[in-house]
Amino acid sequence: MKHSILFVAMLCSAMTATANNAKISGRIKDANDKSAIIGATVLLMQDTAQIAGTTTDSNGKFTIDAGNGDYILELSYIGYETIRMALTVNENTHIGDILMQEGAMELGEVVVESQAIIQKVDRQILLPSKEQMQASSDGVSLLQNLQIPRIVISPIDNSVKTLSDENVQLRINGVEASTADVKAINPKDIIRVEYHDQPGVRYNGAAAVVDYIVKHRDTGGSLMLAGTNGLTLPGIGNYYLAGKVHFNKSSLQAVATYAPYDIYWTRTNNETYHFSTGKVENNEVGEPTRYKTYPVNVSLNYNWTNGDKNMLNIRLRDNMAYSPYGSSDRDSRLYQPTDSFEIHDHDKSSSQSPSLDIYYQHNLPHKQHLYFDVVGTYINTHSDRRFQQTPLFGSASTDTTDVLSSVRGDKWSLIGEAIYEKEWENIMLTVGARHNQQWVKNTYLGSTEATVNMTTGETYAFAEMRHRVDKFSYVVGIGAMHTLINQAGQKQSTWIARPQLTMSYDFGKGWFWKYKGYVSGYQPSLSQLSDITQQIDKYQMRRGNPNLKSVMYVSNEMELSWQSKHVNLNLWANYSYDHKPIMEETFEEIIDGSPYAIRMYDNQRGYHKLNVSPSVQVKLLDNKLMFNVTPFVKYMVSQGNNYHHEHVNYGVRGGIFYLLRGWRFFADVVTAQHNLWGETLTLGELTHDIGINYNSEHFGFGIMMVNPFSPHGSTTVKKDLSSLAQTSNTAVMQNYRQVLMLNFNVNLDFGSRASTRGYQRINNEDKENGILSGTK
Repeated sequence: MKHSILFVAMLCSAMTATANNAKISGRIKDANDKSAIIGATVLLMQDTAQIAGTTTDSNGKFTIDAGNGDYILELSYIGYETIRMALTVNENTHIGDILMQEGAMELGEVVVESQAIIQKVDRQILLPSKEQMQASSDGVSLLQNLQIPRIVISPIDNSVKTLSDENVQLRINGVEASTADVKAINPKDIIRVEYHDQPGVRYNGAAAVVDYIVKHRDTGGSLMLAGTNGLTLPGIGNYYLAGKVHFNKSSLQAVATYAPYDIYWTRTNNETYHFSTGKVENNEVGEPTRYKTYPVNVSLNYNWTNGDKNMLNIRLRDNMAYSPYGSSDRDSRLYQPTDSFEIHDHDKSSSQSPSLDIYYQHNLPHKQHLYFDVVGTYINTHSDRRFQQTPLFGSASTDTTDVLSSVRGDKWSLIGEAIYEKEWENIMLTVGARHNQQWVKNTYLGSTEATVNMTTGETYAFAEMRHRVDKFSYVVGIGAMHTLINQAGQKQSTWIARPQLTMSYDFGKGWFWKYKGYVSGYQPSLSQLSDITQQIDKYQMRRGNPNLKSVMYVSNEMELSWQSKHVNLNLWANYSYDHKPIMEETFEEIIDGSPYAIRMYDNQRGYHKLNVSPSVQVKLLDNKLMFNVTPFVKYMVSQGNNYHHEHVNYGVRGGIFYLLRGWRFFADVVTAQHNLWGETLTLGELTHDIGINYNSEHFGFGIMMVNPFSPHGSTTVKKDLSSLAQTSNTAVMQNYRQVLMLNFNVNLDFGSRASTRGYQRINNEDKENGILSGTK
């Protein structure tokens, strides 16, 4: 009898326990594109005590055990607003889909132990790990620590490019920024980094975009001082100074950079000209020639943010540069079969470019947003060049060439842009327009005297719709571009349609596929359009072409990736085609009885480029140790009106770095980049570096060696493949090897921090001066 009573009691207890052991389940998605949020934290709270916890799986799903009762379910993820909901549980409870809004979670609230990557249809969201943040002194060093496979950062000037040597557009909270602006970011203020490997139509043809989403403070401020200087090559340096103060809804920031460059190049030229009057062969042996420049850039930025309602941003920039010795300067001796000459080619230039950028953002009800941006820029340029070719003592020739060229350039531009956005449950619509108006007046003095007046305008209107259906996402964009060029009363107008399609599919278990195809266009630069001829040397002249037309550009890009805890695999391929591209062609012309090779811009037949780049990334020790290997192949075809050239470039990028408690050890190598455009083939150099940095909360330092294993220093080869004028130019900087660089940084903060607010989405800047160069 006792055993029967005991059995019944145990059975009742088990049934009661079973009844009380309910499960709570659901799935967390991004509110904008409905993609699964992987690794979100799910906590079950009762009063202030944590009862249970879990994280979402690769599909954004979670299941958590709970007994009967009243609970608070808390859902959180870096870069998203935390959700807290009250639940009464008396049976299994399925909540369904929970939508999380991107927002302003403080990094201090949740520590990311391992770097997380979230795949979106148009971008990757990168959440830096604790070790990556500790080892970073600014936004650029954090980007280095993130180790994005196809992003290459120069150890000298911190420039950011793709593996195919294209410039990467940098942004801060959506606004286009300079490298100096990114250097001024305190890593503590960074919420996440968004890498747009397939930028949308609003980015106007950028190869890639890196956008830093940062916090906004209400009080306090910061001061940053950083620099890099060559110990064994003291002529190279890069220095940054930035300060920022916050007061209520406003902030004021000043940034200044100084990047002196004082080096010596040795240039060797081999030239063969097949003129109708006979063949000319030149063998030019260079001597060490100085290149010296002093660029200084300053900016003052005022920001007013009214919560989530509206924002005003005003930025004043001034970019200045003085180059007493030009980058193409050379001292050399020229040898011909019967004669020899002394060559002196020197250029001195200066420029100043002030600009004013006014941006306004207004957030409307029902998830609607308006963005406006207006930029006015003035560019003033002075350039003085002198080329001298004189016979050496004992030479049979008495022929002397003396070319003087002085250019005074003035350019004004006004850029305006407006964007409207509207969000629904599963759809986002973006509509916008941009106009760029430019006026230029260049005065050419010396051997050639002329004045060029020109006006150009470019208008671009676009619309883009994003939609997600389960694991499939797509973006459809349409746009049209109109260009108008007016020079000396001669006008030309061109229309180019600019459609775009982006698709992605999440296969699950770490597999992700993307495709992007679009049509774009670009108009000739003002320098290419200039109706002017500039003498280069005794045998060559460069000529602009006022009849150039705008170019249509077509691109197709595909990517397949797989991510796991320790290994990331990626296969990326891109094919692009320029229809009627603006490239040089060379022809002979007799001027004053002497033959010249005229190098003139014209719309050629076409240009094809195919890039294929697989990558492997291995992550160990909670991402503290990383290995990257990214091979690449680039196939280029240049089709001129009277020439055809092809070139294949094979290469690899590899790297290793290790992070530990603020210390960073790194080694990186990138093989030579080659580029074929028109009849010009440029062969870059293999670069590699090794170094160690330490960073603490308020200061950091490091030492790096550039090209530690290079036997010849820095070498760049530029070839002209023209059948009329074949040239090969080799520039060598012999002391650019085993270059020891010292870097330092100081970061001082005062005052409290606050959450992120509205951020600027668009920004425009004009940098092209419009001058036709006569340098070699």
